[in-house]
Amino acid sequence: MKRTNLIKLIAIIAILAVVIIIGGTQTPPRIDNYTQYNCDVKNFKLSTNIQISSNSKELFTVSGNILKFIEDPLTMKDTEGNKIAYAGDDYHYIAQDSHAIVVNGNVTAEMVGLVEIFGEQYDIYDTNGNKIAKANFNDLNTAGSIYDTNGKLIATYGSFVLFNDFTIKISNESTIDPNTLLMIFCSYYSDQAYDN
Repeated sequence: MKRTNLIKLIAIIAILAVVIIIGGTQTPPRIDNYTQYNCDVKNFKLSTNIQISSNSKELFTVSGNILKFIEDPLTMKDTEGNKIAYAGDDYHYIAQDSHAIVVNGNVTAEMVGLVEIFGEQYDIYDTNGNKIAKANFNDLNTAGSIYDTNGKLIATYGSFVLFNDFTIKISNESTIDPNTLLMIFCSYYSDQAYDN
């Protein structure tokens, strides 16, 4: 191997190592008094497919449309196949997509994608158009958080760089119901997976 090729290879490996180390060390903020949900992304499916469990108990499957191209609406079902929640998907050219979240047949929130240079950001509104929260995610998809309008941390998202599986922690004191928050995080995952 020529010396210049070896130097290029070493430089590429060093850059990848730095990205992995930085991405792996960016963690979500600490949240107290929470319920943890483990989200197992099924990589070899033709559409988005996420198995959600808590305390080693399978709770939900969130799946997308097998024919997704630009938009990927998601449906949450319980272990018996009952439809629990739905997240629509409206494509935006510059900002991240927007999603209407429906739980048990009622619209519970709308997450509106914002324009960001690094990472992703969404404003979250209730059915009356009042802003109720803000979601932020880092550019490596390893850490995210949702704060209510009073600045209180109500949920976090954590992953490891280059891995698809993620963990969600939802405060037991959140005023936004857990299924709505789960669908917000799954919609974010679907957005960034499509972008990548």
